[in-house]
Amino acid sequence: MLTKLLIDLSMLRHPHCGLGQVALNYGRWAPYILSQLSAHIPDLQLTLLVPRSYLGSFGSQVSYVEAKPLLRSFPVLFPQYDLWHSIHQLSPFRPTHATPRLLTIHDLNFLYEKEGAKRQRYLRRLQSECNASAAITFISQYAQSDALQHLDLSGKPLQIIYNGVEDLTTGSLDPPQGIDPSRPFFLCMGVLKPKKNLHLLLPAMQHLPAYYLVIAGNDSDPYARHLRTLIPSTGNVRIIGPVSDSARRWLYAHCTALLFPSQCEGFGLPLIEAMQWGKPVFASRYTSLPEIGADLAFYFPTLDTPEPQRSSLIASTILNSLPLFTPQRAEAERQHAASFSYKKHIDNYIQLYLTLLDSSKTHS
Repeated sequence: MLTKLLIDLSMLRHPHCGLGQVALNYGRWAPYILSQLSAHIPDLQLTLLVPRSYLGSFGSQVSYVEAKPLLRSFPVLFPQYDLWHSIHQLSPFRPTHATPRLLTIHDLNFLYEKEGAKRQRYLRRLQSECNASAAITFISQYAQSDALQHLDLSGKPLQIIYNGVEDLTTGSLDPPQGIDPSRPFFLCMGVLKPKKNLHLLLPAMQHLPAYYLVIAGNDSDPYARHLRTLIPSTGNVRIIGPVSDSARRWLYAHCTALLFPSQCEGFGLPLIEAMQWGKPVFASRYTSLPEIGADLAFYFPTLDTPEPQRSSLIASTILNSLPLFTPQRAEAERQHAASFSYKKHIDNYIQLYLTLLDSSKTHS
């Protein structure tokens, strides 16, 4: 009898955002997932739920279902599966009630970004998704503790499986246009939204005239326009918007350090990406960042300090810490980053799939 597993990769409709990249990597690893599961379940069928443009993109060994709007409104049109994995909690697609579901929660950032009725609506929706799930995974201890504080997860099997991080140290390196490779620069990488706290760095750059700051990432949010109005007259800040994979690798390879003062993260992907290159990392102490950066990152003092003291503290933290970054610390960073490999991440999920599929067959 055929055993059927579906993995929801519908976020491939936004391939350049963080969740889109997660979906893309799951697709790339799909043949491996199938081969490993088939060693235990010979009659396994792996199906990927993808946008039309990705049908067939991850090999002919796996099956595909197009993520059509009609299926969002009428889940009953989906075939019956033995297990459905929603790789993030925001998917608009869900299985029928008869299908066991594995839900991955990345964060509860809406609690800190939304207010009033909208905040409660998001919370009710996530609680409903949890209620309909057979098991729930989290991308960090922080994400799990935050969920336990705000959601009723009683009776649900819970597991922490850290994000996989794509190896950025292989592949071509191409400098973004307009970047002077001879001048030392700090890097900020990620979607430009208010929670990233990048506005706190701009006045600090006035105390760091020997460096300039490169801010790279999706700049479609109005916050990016606001940041551009705050660029100091010293001219040592550049907002360059989205970059290609080869440019992203170049920026990590050539930056002096990564600056990441975010106040709201479920994981903190740029920390590990920078550590792959053995680069100094400066982060806030908020949410998941101390967990992911461990004792290898440098941490800004409280970012609640009023100006102008805050800018001075940020700048002095950077200048005083850079001489402490030794080759030994850089190597420890690389080893730490390697512990978040995609193979480890996928292998953890394969074991969980096997457990849940066995349970599904037992109770069917």
